[in-house]
Amino acid sequence: MPKVVKRKPQKFTVDEVLSDEVDMPRKLELIEGIIGPFSDDAIRALLTNWGADRIVRLTGPEIWLEAAAAAAKKGTR
Repeated sequence: MPKVVKRKPQKFTVDEVLSDEVDMPRKLELIEGIIGPFSDDAIRALLTNWGADRIVRLTGPEIWLEAAAAAAKKGTR
């Protein structure tokens, strides 16, 4: 399963998404307004499956530019 979010969506099989490697929860819960729980690998799998172009289009580029600038200041990617 790809571990890098690219601009274009990447397709996965059900077995890949539900593998122990991804740790996608079999049951989702809403706890204090947060849907989850999701591991970092599960979040990455969801983002990878959607593709960066679609995520930015849906949410707007401003929040991503702000987050990227903050990450650059902290020296993270």
